[in-house]
Amino acid sequence: MKGKLTDHPLAELIREISTKGLSGTLRLDHDRARTAIYFERGVLVFAASNLRTLRLREYLTKNSLVSKKELSSFGQNGSDIALADALSANGALTQTQVDGLLASLVADVLRVALLWTEGNWEFDERTHLGDKVRINIDIGTLMREAAHRMPLKLVRLRFRNPGETLSRAPHMANDQSFLPAESFILSRLDAPTPLEELIAVSGLRELDAVRTIYGLALSGVIKRQFWQAAFRESVKAPVPIDAPEVPAPEQPIEAGWTLDNRDAELEQFLQRIENAADHYEIMDLTPNAEADQIKEVYYTMARRYHPDRFHLKSGTSMHSRLSSAFAQVTQAYETLSDTASRSTYDATLERKRQFASSAPPKPTVQSGRDEQLDEDVDRPESELGQAEYDFREGFGALQQGRINVALTHLAAAARLTPGDARYRAYYGRALAADERTRRLAENEIQAAVRIEPSNAIYRTMLAELYFDLKFHKRAQTELNRALELDPNHAAAVLLQRKIDRSQKR
Repeated sequence: MKGKLTDHPLAELIREISTKGLSGTLRLDHDRARTAIYFERGVLVFAASNLRTLRLREYLTKNSLVSKKELSSFGQNGSDIALADALSANGALTQTQVDGLLASLVADVLRVALLWTEGNWEFDERTHLGDKVRINIDIGTLMREAAHRMPLKLVRLRFRNPGETLSRAPHMANDQSFLPAESFILSRLDAPTPLEELIAVSGLRELDAVRTIYGLALSGVIKRQFWQAAFRESVKAPVPIDAPEVPAPEQPIEAGWTLDNRDAELEQFLQRIENAADHYEIMDLTPNAEADQIKEVYYTMARRYHPDRFHLKSGTSMHSRLSSAFAQVTQAYETLSDTASRSTYDATLERKRQFASSAPPKPTVQSGRDEQLDEDVDRPESELGQAEYDFREGFGALQQGRINVALTHLAAAARLTPGDARYRAYYGRALAADERTRRLAENEIQAAVRIEPSNAIYRTMLAELYFDLKFHKRAQTELNRALELDPNHAAAVLLQRKIDRSQKR
């Protein structure tokens, strides 16, 4: 039996051989590279390559386990298994070392060959591995890894029928470690599900979802309805995978939706997600929502707003917004549907509320204030509201020591309303928390001081920054101004003590 790798990739050949419990040797050729893979009753027991970098000698040298001089005594033309036996027999390596090296070697041979998209294959049931070496390889993990590295176009072509039914394998090992995307897709397979529906509820881009599903199917974790058989003893299937591609059925317009108001409702959904302050607002749920309610809301959103349902809008700004919004929906669902994650998230929300409530309030505009603050009067109310939201989020994160989060929000607030001294000052304080951005903090805090020259808090912040930068004279100058404005300012008094102690030393 023979064929081309473009029609039957190695991963699918391994899956089919394993499923049918075949014994023999699978030989591949790709340009000048050759690989032989040995099976016994469907179990992959060994693999070898003619590539020099995938030979045992190279592994021994690379790991400094055997010197080149020692290796030369074993000859140059023997097989990897013969060399391994010789090394074990003369005591140069323990059997455990030999087994570990061979397992690593075989895994790397497979990793390379699994990515070949061109070349030929031939399976001979009469040829078997004569040696007693049997390598234990985690084929499932290798298959899933390969699926994530294969060209997306190739993977997409492996699924010709969008209505193909997928289901979770009845017996699945509990100790398998899956990527988050893989675990999420498996959690959606409570019952046999059409491919297009599984993609829709995956929360991933279509091609990324297909790639993940393909890896899970190759490793036997997901059962496919159709596989393209390579061997004559093919498993009977109602519809062959190489049949002409069946176009996806046209999605019906849901009740209450018309061509005129569909975009309007979609825009309303997007605005609600973009303005949501937390996961509960994203899901349009109360904090005491039950697990069943969370699940029901998520599936309703997936059926109604998943980006794949709006493929005609691909490339538009609305589709980009929708993809971003549904990613937020998926993240919210993953967090709230897991008891432990939800408990942690709720605790974080409570801490944020406490810190945000302690943020310094926006001062009342006074007649003697710098003219820069008058810019705020002409700004749209929504922009000011977003700036204040970012400031409170950033201030809370800064108080908790989450500097990167603080920088993101405080920078947004300062950009939206550059005339607000609080935004500029606390953005400067966040910049000062990291040595790499400390020098950038000076501009922001100086801007706050120019906006409110009579504010002792901001002048003390500037003095603290100068002290950290070891500009002690500048620090003392700014501190003197702060103390003139407020002699009892606690932070200013504390900084004065630090300066005094440093001068004594």
